[in-house]
Amino acid sequence: MRITAVLSSAALSMMANTKNTKNVAMHWFRKGLRLQDNPALLHALETAKKSDEGRLYPVYVMDGDCYQLKHCSALKANFLVECLIDLDKSLKDVGSRLYVVSGDPTKELPALWEDWDVTHLTFEADETGEPYAKARDESVMNLCEEKGIEVESFCSETIFPLGDYVKKSGGLAKVPATMGKFQGIFGKMGKVPKPLNAPTKEDFKPIIDKEQAKETKGKMLPPKRATDLPWPRDTPKADATPIWGPKDCKNLTPITRGGESKAQESLSKSMAKAAWVAGFEKPKTSCTSLAPSTTSISPYMSVGCLSPRTVWHAISNAVAQAPASAPKSKPPVSLHGQMLWRDFNNLIAHSANQDNPGSWGKMEGNKYCREVPWSENERFLTAWKNGETGYPWIDACMKQLETEGWIHHLGRHAVACFLTRGDLWQSWEGGALHFEGQLLDADYALNGFNWLWLSCSGFFYQYFRCYSPVAFQKKNDPHGHYIKKWVPALKNMPAKYIYEPWKAPASVQQTAGVKIGKDYPLPIVDHALESKENMNRMKEAYAAYKAGGSKAPSPTKKKTPPPKEAAPAKKKRKVQQTLKL
Repeated sequence: MRITAVLSSAALSMMANTKNTKNVAMHWFRKGLRLQDNPALLHALETAKKSDEGRLYPVYVMDGDCYQLKHCSALKANFLVECLIDLDKSLKDVGSRLYVVSGDPTKELPALWEDWDVTHLTFEADETGEPYAKARDESVMNLCEEKGIEVESFCSETIFPLGDYVKKSGGLAKVPATMGKFQGIFGKMGKVPKPLNAPTKEDFKPIIDKEQAKETKGKMLPPKRATDLPWPRDTPKADATPIWGPKDCKNLTPITRGGESKAQESLSKSMAKAAWVAGFEKPKTSCTSLAPSTTSISPYMSVGCLSPRTVWHAISNAVAQAPASAPKSKPPVSLHGQMLWRDFNNLIAHSANQDNPGSWGKMEGNKYCREVPWSENERFLTAWKNGETGYPWIDACMKQLETEGWIHHLGRHAVACFLTRGDLWQSWEGGALHFEGQLLDADYALNGFNWLWLSCSGFFYQYFRCYSPVAFQKKNDPHGHYIKKWVPALKNMPAKYIYEPWKAPASVQQTAGVKIGKDYPLPIVDHALESKENMNRMKEAYAAYKAGGSKAPSPTKKKTPPPKEAAPAKKKRKVQQTLKL
C-alpha cells in the first residue's frame, strides 16, 4: 500500500517549470534497513528509470531524536551501525551506495534535494503514530510540497497495512482489543502477499552515475563505530539521556551482529529445522538455556532488516517441508502466531495514538491502560536496572540484558512483574523506558504492549498470578547455571542456596567466597509480604477503575526498610505462569 502526498497546483507548476526534466529519486531509509521486500525503494528505482538520465540516491539520516537513538545502549548503537554498514555493502554490490548524513531530517534532506535536484522522495510509512516520527514525517512532506517534490510512503512494517485492519474491523472504534478477535480480522484479510525480490545490479545499471560517484567518493559514508552516532538534540536530557559513550564501546561483545545479510542467515538457519518450526510453541521454549532457544530474528525485525512478509512465508515454507508426522502448532503460540502478535500490537498502538496522539507508551491518557497508583522509589528502580535487587534470578536477567541486549521472554516477564505488581510496585513506564534503551529488539508498539500486559495495566488482568523470583526458575534450573553465569559473585554458591543466598550460613558463604550484604546484596524487599500486599493494591486499583473509569489514587512515595531488614520468605509458594504474548 502506498500513501501519496497530493501536491498543490503551485507545486505542480514548479515541477513543470523546473530546469531538470529527469527523474531524480531519493529513498529515505529510517527503519526498513533492507533491499528485499522494500516496496518504497523499488518504487524509487522504477521512478528513476522512467527518464533517460534518471538517478536514485539511497539516504539515511542519523537523527539523534529518532526512536532508535533516543534511548540507546552502546550495544544497540553498535547494532545499528552494523546494519548501516551492511546496507551500504549490499547497495554497492548492485552498483549503488548508501549516503549517510547526521542531523535534523527537516534540514538535512532539503539541502540534499537542492544539491541533487531531487524530484521524488519515497520512504517506509510509520503507521503506529510514534510522536516524533509523526511530526518529522509531516514536516518533511510539507517541505516536499513547498519545493515541488513528489513524495510517496509505503506500508511494509506489518504483514498488512494497519489502515486495512482498521477498515476490516469496521473503524477505529471497533479495532479488536484481544488476540482472539484480531485473529478473526486477520482471517478476513486474504492471502499474505509474497515478498518482493531485492533489486539486482541489472536493475540499477540504467541509472548509475559515474560522475556523481566520483564527486561523492569518501563523502557521506556510514558510521564506522557507535561513537559516530549523534546524541539527541532537542529532547530534554532527563527524558532521553543516551546511555552509551566511548568507554562503553571498548569492551562490547555482541552476540547478535547487525545487518540484512546476517538477518537472512539467522532466518535460514532457524527455518532449516522444519519440524521444530512446525511444532514451535513460544511458552515451551527454554528459559534456562544460556543461548537463545527461539529464532533470534526479533532484533532484525525491530530495525527492518527483515520484512514481516518475508518471515511469514519463510515459516510457511518450513512448515510445508516438515514431516507429516511432526506435531503442528497453531496461533497464537506458533511462529505464525508470533507474527500475528506483532501486527496486533502495532494495530493497538496505532489505535491508541489515533484516539489520543502520543498516548501509547504512557499511563495517562492511554485508552488501553488502567491507571494504577504506583509508588515512586528511585532506589528500587535503580537497583532493578543494575541487577542489584538481592534476588539472583532477577539480577541475572538484568545483567544479561545489559550485556547482550536480550533476555528470554519468561525472564522479561519475571523482571517486569517484579518491578511492578509483584514486588517493587513501581510504574511500568520506567521499566519500559529502560527496556527501550537496552533491548536490541525494542519496538515502540511491542514494548508498550508487553509492559501493559505484564503489569496488569491492560489486556491481561489476572493480577493474582504472580512470578516468584525464587520458586519459578528453581524448577527449571535447580543448579542455577544461568545465575552463576550472570552473577559471578555467586558462582561458587551451592545449589541449595543459589536462589536464596541470604539463607546460606556464614560458613557456606565463606567457602563460596561471598558475603551476602557486602559482596552481593540482601533482598531489597520480602517477596512473600510485598506480593501479597501488592495483590490487595491491585484489587483496590481495579475497584477504583470500575467505579470511576481509568482514574485511580495518585502515586505515592513508597516507604521501605533498609535492605538489612528485609526478611526472606519462609514458605515456598506455588506459582502459576502468566500468559505469553
